[in-house]
Amino acid sequence: PQEQQELFPLGHSCAVCGKNQCTRHRPTLLLENYQPWLDLKVSSKVDASISEVLELVLENFVYPWYRDITDDEACVDELRQTIRFFAAVLAHRAQRVDVPSLVMDKMMKAAMKHIEIMAKAQQKVKNTESLQQAALAEYGADLHVALRSRKDELLYLRKLTELLFPYVMPPRATDCRSLALLIREVMTGSVFLPIMDFVADPDTVNHMVLIFIDDSPPEPIYDPPSALVPFLEKFADPRNKKSSVLKLDLKEIREQQDLLFRFMSFLKEEGAVHVLQFCLTVEEFNDRILCPDLSDAEMQRLHEEVQKIYETYCLEESIDKISFDPFIIDEIHNIAQGPYTGVVKLQTMRCLFEAYEHVLSLLEKVFTPMFCHSDEYFRHLLWGAESPARNSKLNRNLSLDDLR
Repeated sequence: PQEQQELFPLGHSCAVCGKNQCTRHRPTLLLENYQPWLDLKVSSKVDASISEVLELVLENFVYPWYRDITDDEACVDELRQTIRFFAAVLAHRAQRVDVPSLVMDKMMKAAMKHIEIMAKAQQKVKNTESLQQAALAEYGADLHVALRSRKDELLYLRKLTELLFPYVMPPRATDCRSLALLIREVMTGSVFLPIMDFVADPDTVNHMVLIFIDDSPPEPIYDPPSALVPFLEKFADPRNKKSSVLKLDLKEIREQQDLLFRFMSFLKEEGAVHVLQFCLTVEEFNDRILCPDLSDAEMQRLHEEVQKIYETYCLEESIDKISFDPFIIDEIHNIAQGPYTGVVKLQTMRCLFEAYEHVLSLLEKVFTPMFCHSDEYFRHLLWGAESPARNSKLNRNLSLDDLR
């Protein structure tokens, strides 16, 4: 049951510590579970073609009635993100399909059974006009439910799409019934049904068979390959220029005392409060290390802090380990194990800066969007529940010990 709820349950690294099958952080922290398009790049020409098809789907199926209601693009922007998620998961899963086994074990068996039934039906009729009806009768109870009528085909595709939702939709997305119904109708009526019509067309079938059995070499390609681009990034870019309460950035969260406390509570639930702690620690450390005239005692204290940063966030066995590039870990290790006077080298070295940028990106691109869709945030946004820390002082120097 747990594996069924995860889009990518095996073989992918935790977004925080980088370990496979991490036992500390929640499985939903797999980057692919919230942003399956990460590390998924396709040719710009392919991406443009897919985007064009999806734009046509929105233009023909959504905008005709949506523009009669409002010109605000916020809802359609959310739909674009969900479609991108849906398509990215399908692309990932398609890459794992064993095509030869699928063709030989399933498609060929189905094709041979169909040929056999057609041959039997042909023996029972004298003209081709009656062949289709005879073939349907020959199938009998084995006739697929989707072949009974166009209405039955559409109903079948709707049910199939709903069954796919737990595997290809963002976590909790199906809790919004209106979004789930809209996605179901868009994918069923504008994507899957036309695809089924195209695949079932005799010309398409004959063309696919010719491609499959043709052993001639492909035509040479003279055009240079197009650049690789993030999958459907342009398609999912927000069209709405108005600010949305559902899309805060990290700076806004940190500037509001109550929101910051709720954000930290959310990170605690996700097992990632130390990610924010690392940012706060490095910010305070940078303010002090950049002082032009460091005393001997200050260098010793700063060196001790570097040692603590290394032991807390870089060691493989540390419970608060964060996944950094190896060169970052090596450079921090060299400073931590060297003489304390060497800490001043961090004024010009890039290891801490890049580590900070990596963690800041993690907070902004993964945890902030997750927080803006969490129950913790909606309780604050919709109900205005009193925060236990409303009167407490939260700043860059705060201690997170109470949240651990």
